[in-house]
Amino acid sequence: MIGELDQEDRLAYRMLGRFAEAADAVREARRKIEKTGEPGWLATVVARVSLTMLRVRARNGFQMPDPVVSRGPNHEPGLGVLTALDALTPDERVAYVLHDMFEEPFEQVAPLIGRTPLGALQVEARARKRVAGRPVSDVDLAGQREVVDAFMAGKNVLDADVTLRSEGIWLRGAGMVAPRTAVIQEAPCMEPAVVGGEAGLVSTVDGQPVALVAFTVRERKIAAIHAITDREHVRRLFSPE
Repeated sequence: MIGELDQEDRLAYRMLGRFAEAADAVREARRKIEKTGEPGWLATVVARVSLTMLRVRARNGFQMPDPVVSRGPNHEPGLGVLTALDALTPDERVAYVLHDMFEEPFEQVAPLIGRTPLGALQVEARARKRVAGRPVSDVDLAGQREVVDAFMAGKNVLDADVTLRSEGIWLRGAGMVAPRTAVIQEAPCMEPAVVGGEAGLVSTVDGQPVALVAFTVRERKIAAIHAITDREHVRRLFSPE
């Protein structure tokens, strides 16, 4: 879990979606600046280091990203956003994060990804189109929680086109998703949480978190479910830094 982040930490986190990798990127960026003794914006070096890490990671398989989990509201990206960002190419992700999330002009983005400003704009446009295809909650946190509570009470609140994403699982359609969600509804101890800004649940055993779920709510229906069920992954999310 992470609390308040400074600009460079937040940039690295949104670039990489993993707390440990983001911390490594910021440390490496600071090391590079100290080693060369050359002046430079830390954020620019963080972006460059993150791009290198993304290109290496692209050769590996899919892993669920690290959401910010809290009891109260937080404004960090949800699992839907983070998994959508993971589906982008490294250049697309860098262009999208820098321009759409941090409002960097394309003149600043272009040299980082080896493009002209026009080329960077085109890369960002492709990324934005892909990210925009994901469902987004259209009600506030309280409204989301009402729908999640109804779901946990066994009511039929799954959208017909609902998606479920977890480790090794990607399903679409209520007929495919509903049988997999019974384990969530029947879990003996589920505590409410905010997972990346969305209503979520944390499953605990003997007081220890073992799984978490985030819900995207649209038109009073659950449009997407993202779950992390790997216990070691969950343990890391809740371990003190």
